[in-house]
Amino acid sequence: MPNPRDATAPVLPSNRLRAHARDLLQHLDDRGARFVLWDKEANHQIELSEELFEVLRRALIDLSQNRAIQVLPLTMELTTVQAAEFLQVSRPHLIKLIDQGELECRMVGTHRRIKLQDLIDYRGKVTADSKAAREELTKMAEGLRWGY
Repeated sequence: MPNPRDATAPVLPSNRLRAHARDLLQHLDDRGARFVLWDKEANHQIELSEELFEVLRRALIDLSQNRAIQVLPLTMELTTVQAAEFLQVSRPHLIKLIDQGELECRMVGTHRRIKLQDLIDYRGKVTADSKAAREELTKMAEGLRWGY
């Protein structure tokens, strides 16, 4: 039986785990996806949905590339330090986003907590806005090039 561990701690890839993840990925890529888990002791197979298989495949990719992984519930709330790290911005910039109404938070005493789902939504919005701006600049540059 596996040792009990802190379910909130990230899984840090050891050399053995990275190698095992790479091996599993190679087998999956070679023969295509098979959506089952097999318990060898009980000789029992459990079907996995494609969505769950994709979660596991992405975790294997990250582990094989020496990136720690952690599965978090969307309802989880992060501190301002954690939220700033997630968005890859400074904490003062994150506070400014909250003060400007770009992000919501709730107060726990004197501390702010931001929902993970809100951070994911905000990051998606920023990415989409950035892509739209790049496309507009490209159109403008092409227009200048061709004299439109």
